[in-house]
Amino acid sequence: MDIYEEIAAGLRAGERMVLATIISSTGSTPVPPGAKMLLKAGAAIPLGTVGGGCVEGDVLEESRRLLAGGKRSLIRRFTLTEDDIESGMLCGGTIDLLIEELSREQSSVYTKLLLCREAGRDSAVVTLIGSGETVQGKFLILPQAAGSRAETLQPLRHAAGELPASFEETLRGALGRETVARIPTAAGEFIIEPVTGLQDLIIFGGGHVSKYVSRSAAMAGFRVTVVDDRPEYANPNRFPEAFRTVAVPFDESWKELQVKPASSIVIVTRGHKFDERVLERAVQTQARYIGMIGSRRKVIATFENLAGRGIPRELLAKVHAPIGIGIGAVTAEEIGISITAELIAVRRGVPSPAGSMSDRVAGFFHSGRPPREGL
Repeated sequence: MDIYEEIAAGLRAGERMVLATIISSTGSTPVPPGAKMLLKAGAAIPLGTVGGGCVEGDVLEESRRLLAGGKRSLIRRFTLTEDDIESGMLCGGTIDLLIEELSREQSSVYTKLLLCREAGRDSAVVTLIGSGETVQGKFLILPQAAGSRAETLQPLRHAAGELPASFEETLRGALGRETVARIPTAAGEFIIEPVTGLQDLIIFGGGHVSKYVSRSAAMAGFRVTVVDDRPEYANPNRFPEAFRTVAVPFDESWKELQVKPASSIVIVTRGHKFDERVLERAVQTQARYIGMIGSRRKVIATFENLAGRGIPRELLAKVHAPIGIGIGAVTAEEIGISITAELIAVRRGVPSPAGSMSDRVAGFFHSGRPPREGL
């Protein structure tokens, strides 16, 4: 279930829906700002969650009241105490929720949001709250709008009269940290919600490690494609969580794939020669992350072979190999988790993830020094 797809489809169909969004929090809370819950008219069970427990029950009641008529939006603050522990909530924090009935006029915002996200582009939904906690407008802003393309902020200026001096800086910060931001205005406030573009992960190889990389990465929000030249290893039954499986020879698979700047590539085929051939093509793409499994000695030998065939060392320098975070992983399940951990670290902008196993290999290869025994 994708809540943005549900919103866009519901608005196109003219369904009445109420969206609850955590717009800020302090202290210890069950879910972070940005968490959402969608209730459709006539539905008994909502989509998504704002933390469960008594808070979610109260939000459902508020949502049903909005659907029954009267106000179209409101902001509610909840203070969590020890009494909420039995309801599955953590204590000691507060959360503010925007509860709003969505309107068909907002359909274009969510349709454009889905298009941007599909293309791997980050964006931000900006909601203008006026007096009486009324939603006065909803806008979609792309990161380029912050400073370099200020004309795209004109609809916000028109709706609010003027933008606060801190608006563009706060917008950039919210997009960079992927956190919800609130900016007071003379008549109310802006709420900025970053929406990350879909992160494609292409896994070359359909073996045991791939199964657990695919599962854990899909849970972490990556859109997974699995490639293997054996149909019995690349199919939807083996990888039910994958967005796509491609069963063709590795050299031919590139015609089937679209590698974007936000894409990640994981190379875990069944043999060194396949890994090397895939890596030779992978380093010439614009992928943000490229990782290859293997021992340190195998990795250095592969790098030397490719360098000898004319692949520039600066392209090989961006490869994470051996792949994964050094957590002492032994089983396929553990290795899959260590690889996904590194994918998450790179996605979150951690410059050199602690425990990354590729650092020592990079030092030997890119300095031109031979590896020591035991690497």
